[in-house]
Amino acid sequence: MESAAKIVSIIIVMVLLNAVGIAMIAMGSIYIKDCAIEPNIPIYLIVAGVTSLIMFVLSPLHLLAPKVMYALETIVSLFAFAWFIAGSVWVFRIYQTDPKDCNDTLYKFSFGILLFSYASTAFLLVASCIAACCGVCVAATVQ
Repeated sequence: MESAAKIVSIIIVMVLLNAVGIAMIAMGSIYIKDCAIEPNIPIYLIVAGVTSLIMFVLSPLHLLAPKVMYALETIVSLFAFAWFIAGSVWVFRIYQTDPKDCNDTLYKFSFGILLFSYASTAFLLVASCIAACCGVCVAATVQ
């Protein structure tokens, strides 16, 4: 029963992540010409969405060629990280400008995606630190 719940939760997370990737591609494509002040924002969304879908499509390679998949994951992850930083610069740089210069829906969507990414990263870092501290405490009490 426990493994079935784990599989269902993994499927739900994968569906949500892919839905976000598809939404990013759709928003970037719909509003490709609607951000004169920073035309890279729609491009950022499209490329980030495609990158997340590529990671999903490549995931079955773990079963066939784990070393190849590790290399591909590393390359795609490094690109995604660099692209995330570039997107952050493009989106946050125009935060205080006139909203008429960029489609409001496009900008708020991009802003929200980035904020969610930062919040998720912060949560995972804090959770990892807490787990590591708990592991050290448990190991110390066992000895």
